[in-house]
Amino acid sequence: MVLWTILFLTGLLLLAAGSINGWLDEESHAERLFHARQLALSGLAIGMNPDVRPNDPVLTQGNPTKRDGEGFLVQLNNESGFINPNLWLAKSDRIIFQRLFEKWGVSQKDQEAAIDGLYDWQSPTELRSAHGAKAADYQELGLEGYPPNAPFVHAHEMAMVLGFAPVIKANPRWEHYFSTFNPGKININYCAPEMFTDLLGMTPEQTEAFVKLCAGPDGISGTEDDLVFSDIHEAAKLMGLSGMQEQLLLNYFGVSGNIRRIDSRGTYHGVTHHIIVVMGDSRSRYILSWQEQ
Repeated sequence: MVLWTILFLTGLLLLAAGSINGWLDEESHAERLFHARQLALSGLAIGMNPDVRPNDPVLTQGNPTKRDGEGFLVQLNNESGFINPNLWLAKSDRIIFQRLFEKWGVSQKDQEAAIDGLYDWQSPTELRSAHGAKAADYQELGLEGYPPNAPFVHAHEMAMVLGFAPVIKANPRWEHYFSTFNPGKININYCAPEMFTDLLGMTPEQTEAFVKLCAGPDGISGTEDDLVFSDIHEAAKLMGLSGMQEQLLLNYFGVSGNIRRIDSRGTYHGVTHHIIVVMGDSRSRYILSWQEQ
């Protein structure tokens, strides 16, 4: 009886010790997550300042890239440099999508299915495109309530479109080309160099030369000496475009728009918290989107 009692009490102690250790680990993680979020919020506050530019030293604090470090790292971007799929789908403009998908190596058949699928997702009617998908097609796969027959709310919703999988496979970075927050054409002052090679068909050498020209004397994009265009025709001349390339530039690119995207990552002893905020005009401080991960 004494031995059994000792074994029983030992088991209880071990169980209690395990429970306490688990509770302490959870409390420790929760505390580190709290501090990581506070650091991310601190970085966000700095990034929301309209006078802070990309690559400003104040956007990095501490050692956020080290696993056991603490601090924040903020990246600034501009959503006006992206393609708004809703804008061009509403105009039934397939060329902008065809140019990208073809450059990414998507077959002609898969291009048609992807573009028709995108169109059917946002089309307010129940009419199905030749290679698209409507409610019945989604229901067969157990996806009730799709498509919404309304514009995309966020670009990542495009991945849910039936027929879009080959595009994702061809270019896993496809989402870096699209944003639903840009109300107009692609702002040439803020777009990524890939837009010139993939959409306009410029060579890598042409693109590199143009990016260096726009970066100004210091050679760093996002600084005060950058070349900022106020006329898209001026940009076409400096890029040396003519014919179809020039027409594509005039059709899909512009010089207006200013929609700040703040990507703030706070790190605290192995725990990272990620906050992404999209703002309207940088002076209005109007928040269009807030995501936390």
